Order: sequence, then C-alpha cells, then structure tokens
Amino acid sequence: MPDLLTVLSRRWRLMLLLPLIATAVALLACLLLPTEYAGETTALPANSVVGDKARIFNPNIEGLYPEIGSADELDRIEGTARLDTIYLAAVNRFNLVAHYGLTAKADAVQTATKGLKKKTEVKRTGYGELKLIVWDKDKGMAANLANFLLQELNEIHQHLQTENNRIVLARLKEAYAKNNGLVRSTDNQQTIDTASSATRNNPAVATEPLTGQRQQFRQLISEYELALRAAPRVLLVVEPAKTSLQRERPDLARTLLFTFLASLLFSFLLALFVENRKEAA
Repeated sequence: MPDLLTVLSRRWRLMLLLPLIATAVALLACLLLPTEYAGETTALPANSVVGDKARIFNPNIEGLYPEIGSADELDRIEGTARLDTIYLAAVNRFNLVAHYGLTAKADAVQTATKGLKKKTEVKRTGYGELKLIVWDKDKGMAANLANFLLQELNEIHQHLQTENNRIVLARLKEAYAKNNGLVRSTDNQQTIDTASSATRNNPAVATEPLTGQRQQFRQLISEYELALRAAPRVLLVVEPAKTSLQRERPDLARTLLFTFLASLLFSFLLALFVENRKEAA
C-alpha cells in the first residue's frame, strides 16, 4: 500500500485535472439543457367520514372526527396519481402536444401524456400533506398544470363518492316502492277480510311494522339526497401552485458541486490504483 502523501505528490495533476474536466462537462450540459420551473401545490386529505351521510345527521360525529383526515387517507389518491387519466386530461386541456412540440408525431397524445407524467411528482410529506410538483419550461404553465392535476384528483374521488351514494339512493327508492305496494295490498286485504277478529278489534296492528319501515325508508332517502347535494371534497388545498421566480432544474450549483466531489474521489482512487500497480510491477 503506497503512502498517501506519496500518491498526492506524484499524482496531483491527475487528481486535479479529472475533477476540472468533469466539472466543465457538467457545466456545459447544464447550460445546454432547457431551463425548467416547478409548480408546487400542497393539500391535506379530507376525513373520509365527511363523505358519509352519517356525518351530516349525527350530532356526535363532528366531535369525534375532525374535518382533516390522516395521512393514510392519501393512499388511494397516490394510487390514482400513477394512472394516466389525470395526465391525459391535462394534455387535452392545455394542448400539451403543441406545447411539447409533438404535433408531427402519430402518437403525439400518448407521448405528451408520458412526458407530463415523467415531469410530475406526487408525494406525501412527513406532516401528512400531499405535494404535487410539475416541472415545465414555462413557469406559468408549471403552476397551472399542478393546480389542474390536483383538481382532477379531487374530482375523480369526489365523483366516486357521489356515484356510490347515487346507487344506494336508487336501491332505497326501489325498496321503498316495493314496501309501499305491500302496505297498500295489506290495507285492501284488511278491508275485504272483515271476518278476522284481530283486524276488527284493531285494524292498525297488521300495518304497523310496514308503516314503520316506510318511515325509515323516507328518512334514509332524504339523508342520501342531501349527501348527494353536499358532495364533500376529498382534498383540502392548503397552498395552490404559484408562478416560480427562479428555475428549479437543472440545479447548477448543486450539480457542479456534486460532480466535482465525485470526480475528485474517483481521481484519488484512480491514482491509488495506478500507484499500487506500479509497486506491484
């Protein structure tokens, strides 16, 4: 093993030249790459209990469940953000095919969708927030895309909640109609069957259970109708994306510093290797 001071004294030119060349190449690459700006928006998950119709009618729910949900509520939203649905909507909404210069391509829409997806990052922070970041060469477009994608995520899950309530409401109305028909047939039978002693003494006994069910159905139907009109949000926007004042990518200072330190380490190991081979020979 050669002495480190000996290596430094013999190979200092190599150890200095390689980092300088690597840093110069990194600088040239950064200058040639297009400047990109970041649009970043932050949101908190709404409590899923808010989407339940019981949240509207139960006076005790409000004290038990806050409006803001936990970080676990973001699992489904992060999963949806991996799909192409919201990115395809953004491509059509902002005409990203022309923005990315893909008009001449046959699969321009798919290429623009994949490009936007690569330029987008959806992540959760340690504080239970959802951050959506979009990079683009146009600082205004970056902010608009970030806000639009977050809005699309909210609308998708809000639509799912609404459709679920709509289906339940339709089933409740069907059940109520059947129950109402049973009550009418029972009333007609009581009118005809005058020989029944129970009916003669108390005609309301036979219809009380069915009437109670009708009242429950009416209450549930009114609750689900109100839940449909309420349509609670899934994401609560804390900070919408704003136009960035400085570029985000490429990060010139960080890139050059990392390149210089990495190449310096590599040149030192290379010099050490050369000295070992020289001594072994």
